Amino acid sequence: MIATLGWFIAGICMAAFVTLWFAVSFKELSSKQKSLNTVREQVQMHRRLYMQERGGDNDAAAKKILENKLMVYRELEKSYQAMLKMPMNRIPAYILGFHSAGKDRGNNLY
Repeated sequence: MIATLGWFIAGICMAAFVTLWFAVSFKELSSKQKSLNTVREQVQMHRRLYMQERGGDNDAAAKKILENKLMVYRELEKSYQAMLKMPMNRIPAYILGFHSAGKDRGNNLY
């Protein structure tokens, strides 16, 4: 009877640990992924604006803004990739469906 109670408590503790582990990983990864998607949309918008301004008065300014947005996107992408590869996040990321961003996923912005 006592052994069964011990196993039951151990099972509850293990389930709580796994739940918290996945919840924290999900929160971190989804936050980083949302930031990455937001900056990706901004890069696409600035790329369209740059294409409209090519050869115009604001050509240099539009190009500079696009380059800055691309730099921010690359840094966020590196950070997201590093977070995916962390041992603590690798298993929850795979199970929860988080995938790497960039060239291998068809989201090439360069």
